[in-house]
Amino acid sequence: MSHLVKKLFLNHTSENVFQNFEQQFKTILYREYTHLELFHIDCYTIDQYKQLDGVTILEDTKNDTFLYSVDVKIVDEQRIIFAAIIFSPTLCETLNFTEKEKLAAIAHEVGHIIHYFNENLTNANSLMVELKADEVAEKLGLAEPLKTVLEKLKSSKLYSREQCQLMDLRRQFLK
Repeated sequence: MSHLVKKLFLNHTSENVFQNFEQQFKTILYREYTHLELFHIDCYTIDQYKQLDGVTILEDTKNDTFLYSVDVKIVDEQRIIFAAIIFSPTLCETLNFTEKEKLAAIAHEVGHIIHYFNENLTNANSLMVELKADEVAEKLGLAEPLKTVLEKLKSSKLYSREQCQLMDLRRQFLK
């Protein structure tokens, strides 16, 4: 199937930011990461995701604005990939995320999904995994809004000292 027709996202939310992301960045993503064409990414709010059956249970999501889930199963000798981006509209609103910041956060989560299949990261530490996800946002020209996302998250007082230090490191690496 041509990437001009295939949908990157199946958006189950009322948010237009996922369609906006897809319109702006799908072509670049498919060109750079061809394995993305093998599946689509479902988009849910936290509340919607919690209502789904048979998905990976996400622990302690109360401080997450955006997160991802990937599950790979073999059914009748076929590899079935379920990938999702989950977000908290309430927390995004509380932190006053702009449209660009939401796009940057989505790019970061897409980065996690892309690199989920990167065997070189199997035993990588959390900083390396986060930096690789950040690289996708950077490739899409979203480094600056991702920096402001990280600053807003850090300033929110929702995260531990260690998590804030990781955010500072990530901000330093973003170009």
